[in-house]
Amino acid sequence: MQNYRTIATNGSFEKDIKKSRFIANIAQTNSEDEAKEFIETIREQEKDATHNCTAYIVLENVKIERMSDDGEPSGTAGSPILNVIQQNNLENVAVVVTRYFGGIKLGAGGLIRAYSSTTADAIKEIGLVENRIQQGYSLSIPYNLYDKFENYAKNQKITLEDKSFSTDVKCNIFLDLSEQEELIQDIRDQFQNQISFEKTTKEFKQVPIKD
Repeated sequence: MQNYRTIATNGSFEKDIKKSRFIANIAQTNSEDEAKEFIETIREQEKDATHNCTAYIVLENVKIERMSDDGEPSGTAGSPILNVIQQNNLENVAVVVTRYFGGIKLGAGGLIRAYSSTTADAIKEIGLVENRIQQGYSLSIPYNLYDKFENYAKNQKITLEDKSFSTDVKCNIFLDLSEQEELIQDIRDQFQNQISFEKTTKEFKQVPIKD
């Protein structure tokens, strides 16, 4: 398990370039099978298109990178799409850029720019996240400290999950592995050891990235 960057959500983006219509569909895909399934879904959805060019990078036991020009001149579509994914350091993501030909030939350089810019604009529009491995903790917080702890968590950008209110306030939090010991100690110090912790599971959590 390792941290990795990917898109914030599945989405699409469309633009016109010299009367050709370009549509980028992007999805989070956690395996090569998922990437292939997504690509086939878009190809069926856009079966009347001139081209459905693709690229994906997924992490399995090794990093898998694939691309297809789908009938465009070699190196003018799949490779530019893949290059944009690589330049953004994204993983577990698949991209299909669909082209409906508008009657004006773009040439090799124009095609490379068109497929690159459509992919880049789609990624910018959708946004990025980092999937971080975080350690979970179950907390028990006395009622008289809850408001103060809620403000503390907000300032530290800690999300309170699965809150319940009984004898004490119960909730779950997840902390970056590199910061967990320091934050746990800080909470103990700030709240005079009145908040109890129980370590739970490690999970991937999505953290927004602002580039």
